[in-house]
Amino acid sequence: MNILQIREKLDRGGIEVLLYDICKNAKKSGLNIYLSTFSKGELDEEFNVLDCTMIELKRKYPIDIKLVKNLRRIVIERDIDVIHTHQAIEALHAYLATWGLKRKVKNIISHHGSIYPMKDKFVMKFLIPRVSQNLAVSNSYLKRLEKEENFRISKNFQVLYNGIDQKKINLNGTDIKDELSLSKSTRLLGMVGNFYNTGRDQFTICQALVPLYKLYNDIHFIFIGGWEKGKSDSYYQCIEFCKRENIQGRVHFLGVRQDIGNILRQLDIFVYSSNHDTFGIAVVEAMLAGKPIVVNDIPAMLEITKDGEVAEIFNSKNHNSLYNSICKLLDNKEYSTKLAVKSKKWATDNFTIESHLKKLQKIYSDIS
Repeated sequence: MNILQIREKLDRGGIEVLLYDICKNAKKSGLNIYLSTFSKGELDEEFNVLDCTMIELKRKYPIDIKLVKNLRRIVIERDIDVIHTHQAIEALHAYLATWGLKRKVKNIISHHGSIYPMKDKFVMKFLIPRVSQNLAVSNSYLKRLEKEENFRISKNFQVLYNGIDQKKINLNGTDIKDELSLSKSTRLLGMVGNFYNTGRDQFTICQALVPLYKLYNDIHFIFIGGWEKGKSDSYYQCIEFCKRENIQGRVHFLGVRQDIGNILRQLDIFVYSSNHDTFGIAVVEAMLAGKPIVVNDIPAMLEITKDGEVAEIFNSKNHNSLYNSICKLLDNKEYSTKLAVKSKKWATDNFTIESHLKKLQKIYSDIS
C-alpha cells in the first residue's frame, strides 16, 4: 500500500518524532511511505537516511496552485492510495490535489493538539466531513475538539494513540552525570518539554524544587527542551526564579537534545507538568525507559497513565502537591520501583510504534 505522508516542515516536535518512527518501521508493516515537505526543516538530514522516499516541494502562497499540481502529479505517478496529513494547510492542499481524480485516493487528517487558529478552524470545518477519516491522538483531545472547536466527531473520527520506537530508548550515549560534573551518587530528576509556547508548565516544577533541595542534598533536576531567544517567556521566568532562590547550581537547562532516550534511562524520576496537552510523547518515552512518573492531573495525562494507576499524580499548578508526590517516590524505593514496572508494562502494551502501525495499517485498509 502506497502512503503519502505530508508535513509542511520537519522541525523538532512531537509530530516529527512520530513520523520518524513511522518511516523507520513502516516497511515491516507492509506500508510503502512517501514523505513530502513544503519547506526545509532542521530534521531533513535525519529523515533522508530512513527507508522512505523524501519528496521536497515548495509552497509560496497560502493556497498554492503550483503545489496542488505537483502533489496531484505525485499521487498519479506514485500510485498513491492514501494521503495522510497533520495540519490544516497540508490537508487543504492534499484535498485539492485529489479532487476530481478518476481513481479514488483517500485523505486522512491526524489532529495532534492545541486550539486551532481561526483560519485553520475554518479550513478544518470544511475538510472534516469531506475526508475519509479523522484521527485524534487521545480520547481527551477528541472531547476537546467537540467541546472547544465545535467539530462534529460522531461520524468519521476515531482515536489512534501515538507510538514510540523502543529501540531508541535503549541507545547508549554519554554519561549525563559526567557531562554535568555530578557525583555518581546524585539522584537525577528530569522533564522533557520545549519552552517555545505556553503548553508546558516548567515553572511549577521550579517552585517545588526550592523545598525539595532543602530536604534532599543529593538531587539535581534536568530540563530538556528548546527555547527561542527573546521570545520564550517561560524559560526566562524559570531562569530568573532559580537565580533568585539560589538553586541555579542544581537546575540544568540542557536545551534541545538528540539523546533523550539515553538521558531518560539515567533519571531516577521523570516529572512532567503541563498547562494543556493531548498525548505526551515524552511521558510515554519515560515509561518505556522504566522510570517512575510524576504527572499533573489534566485529562490527557490521566488517560495515558491509566487514570493515574501507573503514575504519581499531583494537582496542576500546585507546587506543594508536586513536592509531596516527588517526596513519596524519593522516600519509598519499593513503591517507586513497583510504579516504574507497572508504567513500563502499560506503555509497552499500548504505546509502541508496532502497536501504532498495526492499527494504522488497519485504518488504511478499511477505507481503501
